[in-house]
Amino acid sequence: MTCMNCGREGPDGRFCTWCGARQASGSTAARRRFAAAPNEAVVSASLLTTFFPHLNERGVNEFRWALGAGVLVLGALYVAGLITAALVVSALLVPVLYVLYLYEARVYRDAPVPVMLATIGGGFLIGIISTLVLDGLAGNRTDVGRAGADINYGTLLIATAVVPLIKEIVKPIPALVLRGRPEFGQSIDGLVFGIAAGLGYAAAETIIHFSAVITSLPVQSDPTSWIAPLATVGILLPLLHGSSTGLITAAIWRRGRGLSQLAIPALLTAVVGQVAFAFGARLVEIAGLNPIVQVIWEAIVVVAVLIAVRLLLDRLLRDEATAMGLVELTCANCGSEATAAGFCTSCGVAVAATSRTAPSRSTPRPQRAGGDAR
Repeated sequence: MTCMNCGREGPDGRFCTWCGARQASGSTAARRRFAAAPNEAVVSASLLTTFFPHLNERGVNEFRWALGAGVLVLGALYVAGLITAALVVSALLVPVLYVLYLYEARVYRDAPVPVMLATIGGGFLIGIISTLVLDGLAGNRTDVGRAGADINYGTLLIATAVVPLIKEIVKPIPALVLRGRPEFGQSIDGLVFGIAAGLGYAAAETIIHFSAVITSLPVQSDPTSWIAPLATVGILLPLLHGSSTGLITAAIWRRGRGLSQLAIPALLTAVVGQVAFAFGARLVEIAGLNPIVQVIWEAIVVVAVLIAVRLLLDRLLRDEATAMGLVELTCANCGSEATAAGFCTSCGVAVAATSRTAPSRSTPRPQRAGGDAR
């Protein structure tokens, strides 16, 4: 079969195994579908298929229910006035879900302990150290319920520009420890490990910032002023740290490709996202606006960074697919037996974005010069 999009020869199927394009008339729009989830557009705010790219549709639904249940628990604790418990749950909710994802999809291959220690654990350790240091540099405010904070411009500049830049430099370090291991050679590995390190960092940052509140607040207290902080530390901050760190690690993961055109834009996007998140929150606080305005702004920033992650991952998966060889495999997404390279010819998912619990791929078939299979 000759692909209608890229012109390469490949096995018959509904999708080209080299570029993922749907083989039907008017199929050019299919190239804009997300490589890790072909039923979704690339430009989408879909959290689960961005943060958990190895899950099939059933797995996504399971984690959607798990996340929903966690949010309900957090909401119930808030309504009951159990703010201390709610803060602890909010710090751990998304990182715990990610540990379950790493286990479910076996992203760690046969090295669960090194991967967990180097990502979630390493991110948590870096988060403790850097948060203590950076709080000393910029000052930390936990009186989040007070409006009209009096902050000088020097402190504001350090807290909303210098600190975010330093964070984006140190957060990827734990994940990059795994970069040289041959079993983790795909850029999607860099994304997932970077997200995990970022989530560990977020948990540490939340615990450090709210440690005084957690240890001193009564068991039950008035929840009125806590809805915005809980939304920030429970959902938005972990998503920001995870996606910004994953963006950087994915862009620089593959050895031999250099820091290319992707590394600088990825770093800039991550830093701009962090700056916008922090600066907007401080401005809302200084102006004495309703904290819900802060949550809305933070959500907009997080969605923008998530979309940047999807655009980067989609490009990396498609670029790397062209270099893969044809193998016999069972698609972990749709269950089809297929001869494929970068994309399943039945469902169009990028093979690198499928669960590691799938049967091992067989030895690649030899290819003719130029890389086209006959």
